[in-house]
Amino acid sequence: MGEPKIQDVARLAGVSASSISNFLNNRMEQMRPDTRQKIAQAIKQLGYRPNNAARQLKTGVAAMVGLLVPSLANQFFGSLACAVEAAAARYQCHVMTFSTFRDPQRERAVMADLLSYGVQGIITGSALNDTGHLASVTERCRVVAFDIKPTDEQHTGIGTISVDNAAATAMAVEHLAGLGHRGIALVTPPPFTLNRQERVRGFQQAIARAGIHGEVVLADPSDAPSDPHGDTQLFEMGRAAAARILAAPGAPTAAIAINDMMAIGIGVGLKQLGKRIPEDFSLIGIDDIFFSAAHDPPLTTLRQPIQAMADAAVQRILAPHAASSEQLFAPELIVRQSTAAPKH
Repeated sequence: MGEPKIQDVARLAGVSASSISNFLNNRMEQMRPDTRQKIAQAIKQLGYRPNNAARQLKTGVAAMVGLLVPSLANQFFGSLACAVEAAAARYQCHVMTFSTFRDPQRERAVMADLLSYGVQGIITGSALNDTGHLASVTERCRVVAFDIKPTDEQHTGIGTISVDNAAATAMAVEHLAGLGHRGIALVTPPPFTLNRQERVRGFQQAIARAGIHGEVVLADPSDAPSDPHGDTQLFEMGRAAAARILAAPGAPTAAIAINDMMAIGIGVGLKQLGKRIPEDFSLIGIDDIFFSAAHDPPLTTLRQPIQAMADAAVQRILAPHAASSEQLFAPELIVRQSTAAPKH
């Protein structure tokens, strides 16, 4: 038996081929919910995949995937966008990228626009606690979310791709404790997002296992008043947090930043306060963005396998029968020159 055709889907769903076409092109304003459900079930049962090449010839529109990131001001998300584009290109698919600043209303508006373009699926990097605004979209296209914990039941229907965020901070603590540090700070903007919460949890658990002092230092959102999540002002928030780190209880001799952009800011702030890295203070980031190796000194960090994660996200949308709906990737510790044994 050959590949199922649109007529096969129509026959199984008990509707016309034009109804199937309307469903595939997100023209469902006049379609009853039970009809949409029958079509979706028929497509899934038959394993039907639209012929995107024929569709492009007919409509003049290439296959498209939407990518929603918090802010391209964070170089990690710029790298993620490049990785998603490279993965999508293997399927002759284009990517439309938007910065949404983790604003659910903006995400709803952007997703509505993307659906009107007939996108094959949407990838989001918001990592918000509440993903309710994604629920209705899953009925019309596939949705994959970065940095959402795969086992969280409230995200049913959403494919999840994430680095093991708790493991990342735990590995950072273990590295610093192994060097002899007995007081370590974790520096983060307010942990409103799931990935930050997981990193805080991993930090606290690793501190307890090591039997050392740990302090969570919150970067003040007033240092970036236009962005409560801190995505556009990570460098400045890190720089301003340096004094808070040095004044933290337990006199930490090392800090783990929630990401590399904040770590680079912390490094600048510490130097402005007369501290040398790593002679006076050790510093670790998370992400391994391009600039981490160019930091002075080069930054020890936890690398996220960006291309592998992007490949998995795109495959989940464009080749779902070959992909897992839930994938958790291991971080890799990259030791550079920003960490050393404490002086005392």
